[in-house]
Amino acid sequence: MASGGRKEKREARLRDIMQDAQGNVIYTGDLWRISEDGGAGGPGRRVMLIAGLVLLAVMVIGSGCIDAKNATGAFYVVLPFVGEVSALFGLAWNAVKILFGKDGARTYDLQHASERIPAACRILMIFALAGLALSVLYLALNGAGGDAADGIAYLMLKLASAATAEWYRRLFRTTAWEKVS
Repeated sequence: MASGGRKEKREARLRDIMQDAQGNVIYTGDLWRISEDGGAGGPGRRVMLIAGLVLLAVMVIGSGCIDAKNATGAFYVVLPFVGEVSALFGLAWNAVKILFGKDGARTYDLQHASERIPAACRILMIFALAGLALSVLYLALNGAGGDAADGIAYLMLKLASAATAEWYRRLFRTTAWEKVS
């Protein structure tokens, strides 16, 4: 049953949260950070994950700011962009929770993000490629409208964001985590 699994996860998460004598809520569970062993972790891995997230955000939002004829006006071009932004939001939400934790990532946050981040990257890649393909279809049916440079820049950003999303998914999946406490 799906609700039984959800209830068990919630109870396991709540077992790690206690209240001290002053009434403050404290987390008593394990904390995790990116492994410093130099293998699939290292100090540069966190920086790469943050930089990749920023790069993805710039490319996705940047492609929406280009005033290309093939990027506006047709619902089948706009809908993939909406899906791309939604996937980017989910990716950023989960990545920020585990990358910017004060003392490290909480166990339940890391478990949740380990499932969600690769899925969000895959969804973002699919929507970016759909936007690329449908923009090419729009150009084939309607022409470039005299301003081909903006259209080419839009298509290149779609292709780059799809490739970067796949790279980020692979980078995250190969990141090694170690227990802090």
